[in-house]
Amino acid sequence: MPFGLPIRTTLAQISRARHIAQVLVRNGLGFIAEITGFTRFLPPWRKRNLQPDARAAERSVPQRLRITMEELGPTFVKLGQILSTRPDLLPQEYIVELSKLLDQGPPVPIDQIRATIEAELGRPIDELFSRFDPNPIASASIGQVHRGALPDGTAVVVKVQRPGIRRVVHADLNLLRSQIRFLEARSETLAGYGLNEIAEEFAESLQAELDYTLEGRNADRLREMAANADVDVIIPVIHWKYTTRAVITMDDLAGITLSDRRELEQRGHVLTDIAEQVIDIYLKQVFVQGVFHADPHPANILVYNGRIGLVDFGMVGYLARNVREQLGDLLFALARQDADEMLYIVARMGALSHAADLRALRRDLQRLLVRYYDASLQNLPIARFLADVSSVAFRHHVRLPPDLALLARTVVVLEGVVRSLDPTLRLSKYLEPFIIRVIRERVSLKRVASDSAKTLRDMEQALHVMPRRVDMLTEQLERGELTLRIDVSHLEQTLSRMEAVGNRISFSVVVAAIVVGSALVLLAGEAAFFVLPFTEWVIPIPQIGFLVAGLLGAWWLFSIIRSRGL
Repeated sequence: MPFGLPIRTTLAQISRARHIAQVLVRNGLGFIAEITGFTRFLPPWRKRNLQPDARAAERSVPQRLRITMEELGPTFVKLGQILSTRPDLLPQEYIVELSKLLDQGPPVPIDQIRATIEAELGRPIDELFSRFDPNPIASASIGQVHRGALPDGTAVVVKVQRPGIRRVVHADLNLLRSQIRFLEARSETLAGYGLNEIAEEFAESLQAELDYTLEGRNADRLREMAANADVDVIIPVIHWKYTTRAVITMDDLAGITLSDRRELEQRGHVLTDIAEQVIDIYLKQVFVQGVFHADPHPANILVYNGRIGLVDFGMVGYLARNVREQLGDLLFALARQDADEMLYIVARMGALSHAADLRALRRDLQRLLVRYYDASLQNLPIARFLADVSSVAFRHHVRLPPDLALLARTVVVLEGVVRSLDPTLRLSKYLEPFIIRVIRERVSLKRVASDSAKTLRDMEQALHVMPRRVDMLTEQLERGELTLRIDVSHLEQTLSRMEAVGNRISFSVVVAAIVVGSALVLLAGEAAFFVLPFTEWVIPIPQIGFLVAGLLGAWWLFSIIRSRGL
């Protein structure tokens, strides 16, 4: 059993780990296989004979990583897609390349699709749908999409999960978790990056995508909030009677996707108008609703009867009001060229590690201001700016909120979609009114009154609680029961090291005492030898002492060398 995996690890998991190591090495990423520990699963003869393909040398490292993830299947494709939303974790060149990941898979036979639908919905497919097209319109790594019609004639699309995909994903997630534990146990540097936290975020996100009821609720929430915020967008209705965790049925928006630019022009649509509609929808979702469609791929945005429709709600971002305000503050601080304010906002937006150097962080933010010196909110390259902020956060170990990183990736993709329709358009041209709106809301009388009322409620609660707390402290002090607990970071680790040092010193004193004692006994002459009663056996006490001291000293020296203490 390879070291680092629990005994209950199955042969299937070991086989999968070997396959991952082989794919990494073959694609010229052997160093990643070494760092992550996957090479320990390879037999020695296989490790010696495995060589990278000749084509791998012609590709950049980010390209090799993308190709590797596509080859390793759905779990790693989704991992790459999620990592492409985290410019605070990866350099920009990796973000760009991972954004190109193709979420495609071979079509699932229609017999298996029918069996899954009937098992999930509990009825024969001919009773569930008056029409069901056996030819899929899309086949991705997790699900496959078919057109159909309900018994009342409503046109729908049905997305069905691939058979066995849950088992594959869960096995891969368990393998990734075990590898991360293996790495963190052997590297304090890697442990400081919070890899386990990141892995759990990824696992939670991927498991959410395996539950189509969550996607349905995302669609319902976006539709309700769009109606309340007066956002002119079409969100398909979810048919919950025909929806489970593995099957989702929604209205068929028979529109034209933005990826079909020629068809849009032939139907007489003005591409600039469509681009402006898309920008307005997304900016309202971000700055007004606080919930946004986070996968603005051209195939997921349609034009239907002159209106914009959205599909595929497996990835949705949520921005709390304070995060939206901080984003507005960040852009406003940029416009004012205020590095100290930007430092304060970035620190509030993310989690600063203990290793963060605030002076270096401020210096990098100042350089960022110089780069955008003459940029106003109207001509700011917003996608590049968010990418630069995320890169600074990455260098200084600032963990940005996942949804803010997701927004940065969404903006990058959205800007590409908009420019494919009209290369002259800039997102920032439409951004200023929304930033001004956020700032006005913060200083509005209604907001000030609301915040003041909340502050007064908090003060009232504190005033009610404080006398009781003071009484309790006074009573404990009078009885001599008041205790003070101090939590010092890394104290246990420091104490264990001090204990180890103390043990070594004590051990060396004992060894030295045995040597000195044996020497003193040896000076006593014949008295140094002990004769067992009623026998002629003579025990050389000094020599035995020297032998024991030598063995203990050798073991002590070996233990120090093994722990790299020299």
